Amino acid sequence: MQGRRVIDEVFAEAGLRPAPRVETDSVAALFAQVRTGRWASIVPYAWLHVFGVPHGMRAVPLVEPTRSMPIGLVISAREPGSVIARALAHTARQLDLASTLEQLPAPAAD
Repeated sequence: MQGRRVIDEVFAEAGLRPAPRVETDSVAALFAQVRTGRWASIVPYAWLHVFGVPHGMRAVPLVEPTRSMPIGLVISAREPGSVIARALAHTARQLDLASTLEQLPAPAAD
């Protein structure tokens, strides 16, 4: 889980060590846990626009230190190639994701 590794590094730089009680590789599962009202989570900003901020809670941006991580798309080189994989790769090449995310409105916090 690369995201967890990055979060651990940021906490370590601040001299802190988080003690997670729940771990998952699913952002949807993180939001489900937070919605119970018993948990908090660190999630990428863009996901707030998918799931929203759970009622009665607020989103607090982690502003320092800033981190960004490159991501990759791995597609099998075998033939015949996957039509969906080719379409995804084509879309990824055309997409300016950073600009798209910058244009998203700030999520409303309860």
